[in-house]
Amino acid sequence: MAELEKKIWKILERSQTAALATISESGAPWVRYVTIYSERDFTLSFCTSLSSRKARHIAVHPEVHLTCGNLEPPDDSAYLQIAGRAEIRSDAETKTKCWLEGWRRYFQGPEDPDFVMVFVKPSRIEYNDPGSLTPEIWGN
Repeated sequence: MAELEKKIWKILERSQTAALATISESGAPWVRYVTIYSERDFTLSFCTSLSSRKARHIAVHPEVHLTCGNLEPPDDSAYLQIAGRAEIRSDAETKTKCWLEGWRRYFQGPEDPDFVMVFVKPSRIEYNDPGSLTPEIWGN
């Protein structure tokens, strides 16, 4: 694994809160927090309600942007800017595989028709290191 990928993975290896930006029906940006989980290839996932605004936005405009990392200012931690394409998955296999019991406060279970998973495949990740004004770039 390249040095930059190690730095990115150090941030993504644990679940965390990220700011997710989508494009609304009117073409304006909309940002909200989501809890993300990452695979080793940097594919990110989070759960949502099929009837949510974010699911409606993603269905029309699948290009999204996430920011995560430094969530305790004025901490000098690195943070990531992630551009990618989102995909909503509602198949039973994915929902069962990804299900976490803590989500029962929002959904009845993995079989709940309103429960879906969103996967984001990054096309570009900017690693912003403390003390540097120029990010390191992964992807294009």
